[in-house]
Amino acid sequence: MKKNLKIAIGFILALFALASCSKNENEALGTISPIIGVNYVKALHNGDDVNLVKEKLMGATQIAGVVISDKNSGNFDSKEFVLQNTNKGTIAGLVIKLNDPNTTINYGDSVKVEIENCILTREKGVMKIKGNSLTLSKVTKVSSNNTLKPIVLTPTQLFSQFYTRESTLIQLNNTTIPDLIGGEVFAGEYRLSENTAISLFLNTSANANFAQKFLPMVASFIGIPTYYNASSDYYNTAKLLFKMPNEDAVFNQTGSVYLNFPEDFEAAAASSKSQFVMPAINDKVSFKTGTWRIYQGIIGDKINQDKFNPVGKQAIRLQEQLSVAAYLEMDFDLPNGASQITFSYGATNPATGTAVPSTFILEYSQDGGTSWTQAGNSLTSDATVAKEASFSLNIVGNVRFRINKLGLGANGAVVKNGLLNIDDFKVYQNVD
Repeated sequence: MKKNLKIAIGFILALFALASCSKNENEALGTISPIIGVNYVKALHNGDDVNLVKEKLMGATQIAGVVISDKNSGNFDSKEFVLQNTNKGTIAGLVIKLNDPNTTINYGDSVKVEIENCILTREKGVMKIKGNSLTLSKVTKVSSNNTLKPIVLTPTQLFSQFYTRESTLIQLNNTTIPDLIGGEVFAGEYRLSENTAISLFLNTSANANFAQKFLPMVASFIGIPTYYNASSDYYNTAKLLFKMPNEDAVFNQTGSVYLNFPEDFEAAAASSKSQFVMPAINDKVSFKTGTWRIYQGIIGDKINQDKFNPVGKQAIRLQEQLSVAAYLEMDFDLPNGASQITFSYGATNPATGTAVPSTFILEYSQDGGTSWTQAGNSLTSDATVAKEASFSLNIVGNVRFRINKLGLGANGAVVKNGLLNIDDFKVYQNVD
């Protein structure tokens, strides 16, 4: 009896164990996902073309992500788009090359792409997926107008991380294009760093709808890092390019500096304007940028008192303790508006070496000097060490500028109205 009971209990336990093993085995197998991460696919490429069969894709047949190129901008091949996704915290992207034009998939679209039996390759340095069967019908749009958040890097960081950042959305803030002389447009290639060891280039197709827009001297850019090798498909000897998805991918723009600026007020002798008021010349003096009116001011030539920087010998000194305004005023117009103004200012009294503050404003005119509008806030010169003023503007069309030193009257317990020195006046063109 006991023997039969033990056999029965053992048989029941064996059935439970078998059922448990079967259940765990089915759970472990799970369901194979049809989608695989872009980073995994890219890792398959070791220099040779890869046939993307299921066995190499862990049974998957698709990749998914968000499109970061804009077909409407004209800055990309009409048969290609750039796809980016995040897989297990890793952001990766690559180019999808279709066998027919991309007419429907656009910037911000979330899509799935059938890649089974396609080829993972590099063309002129760029990693792509292509294939005879890879047509627009293999792309399924999941949603549109998705928000795209770029990775913020400096040009130096992007240069050092370029391989892993290829075909992803990157933002470069306040980036200088150092080789501009003024008037250049986007079409072509321009170095993106003042460091000549950083060979990174902003590249814009001549077919882009913003190709003929003026290029800013300094701006923040959103773009896609990509390789270009004219002579082979190797990426390690390719040029490093940065392509904007569309015109909206540039902001905080500063145009190139106008020809002959910054004005350093060195081209005329100090003796040509040595008195604060000179009616015989209408208080006007010609410098390298044009003619300026210096009313209640002189060309000062006392280094470290009029001229604060070590280069040159002159600056403009505007009179103190006046009840009327003193002006340093352009007597000519600039044709392409203004995006930024900078100049240096100081307050040293050449007789005493000390500073009494004064208050002044920047003004502009777009009617040839008939009327004037204040730009930004008033400034106070309150130190013997020169400071730099900077005004961000968005002025379109003809414009001229002046410094208006306010006539606050004689110095006293409340009123502070000392001398004002102005130098290195720089005007940046508008890029609109």
